[in-house]
Order: sequence, then C-alpha cells, then structure tokens
Amino acid sequence: MQATIEYQGETLCYSIITNRRLKHLYIKIDPIKGVIVKTPSYTKEYIHALVLQKAQWIFSKMNALQKRTTLPSLFEDEGKVLYLGEAILLHAHQTPEAFYKEKTIPLVIRLVEEWSFLMGVKPTKISFRKAKKRWGSCSHTNELSFNLSLAQLPLECVTYIVIHELSHIEHKHHQKAFWECVKEFMPEYKECEKVLRNYSPTLS
Repeated sequence: MQATIEYQGETLCYSIITNRRLKHLYIKIDPIKGVIVKTPSYTKEYIHALVLQKAQWIFSKMNALQKRTTLPSLFEDEGKVLYLGEAILLHAHQTPEAFYKEKTIPLVIRLVEEWSFLMGVKPTKISFRKAKKRWGSCSHTNELSFNLSLAQLPLECVTYIVIHELSHIEHKHHQKAFWECVKEFMPEYKECEKVLRNYSPTLS
C-alpha cells in the first residue's frame, strides 16, 4: 500500500507492508525502494501520524543516503573509481569489477593474516563476493566473506571491517563482549563506522 504525507512543504511517499508475524512497527529507508513501513496490524491512520511525527528524521536519513558516494554513479559520470578513499581514473581497458578484484583480494588477505595473528584467532576460510549491503560476514564455522568492493574504502575502514569480522570468531553476536574485543584492537572503531556511512558497498 502506498501513502503520502506533507511536511514543511515537501511530499513524503512511503510504502506500508503488513506482516502479522511482526511484533513491532519498523520504518526503513531503502536507497532504491524509498521509505518502507513494516507493521503487524496498525491502522493506516496510526501509521500516517507516526510517519508525520518522524518526518524530520526520515528526511535527514534520506538526505544522508543521497550524499553517499556510490561506485556506479562515480564511474558512469566521471569514469572514475574509488581506491582507498580517493577517486581515481580507471584505465580504459579495465572494468570496475576487475579493478576491485585485483585490489581488494590481496589487500584483505594481507590484513586478515596480520590481524588474525595479533588477535590470536584463525578463520577457516576467506572468500570474496559482490554484495549490495554488507561489507563482510563471519559464518558459524568461522568462514569469513568480504565484499569485493572493500578497496574503495580508506585503509583504516578496511582494517576495521577485518577486525570486526575476526572478532566474530570468538563472539557470534554484537553484544558488549564483542564490542570490547573490537575496541581492544581498534579504539577508534566508532569513527570508522561514521566514515562508512558515506560509502555504498554495491558495485552495480
């Protein structure tokens, strides 16, 4: 179901998805699908009032998403790619996918080797893939998977993501013990998380 509100002279469109298995109402801002409200059973009037109440927050999140540096737009508009946080021209014979495969894999493997030794943990496997939303993951069997676009990020952010996933080898959650582990090896990790908001993981 589609709906709209008016807020300070602007029209905000949003979608309502009803799922009775949900326990709470959620507002999600998707860079492609826009504003989505997921609800167990609330009325349209209640949702309308809530979206209006949260409108300032929603617009601020939407503006932040629009300011994110995306690899597809940078390549299409300027023929450039991001490498370690800097925009550089891509050679005419090379595709962004090939560029990031060449740059990301050896960089991340080196960082995993260095930090797994320092942290006293060992992944069972390291793999790479294209992903739209995730920078990395750690499976229950301690297999690490990293986004092929990681080399676009500043080096300290790539390092943070490696430390983050290595920390999941010992802590399969995001509770206090996990964040204490991350902080032990990267005290400034919160600054890296702020920087990551300016980047998009997707290559396409």
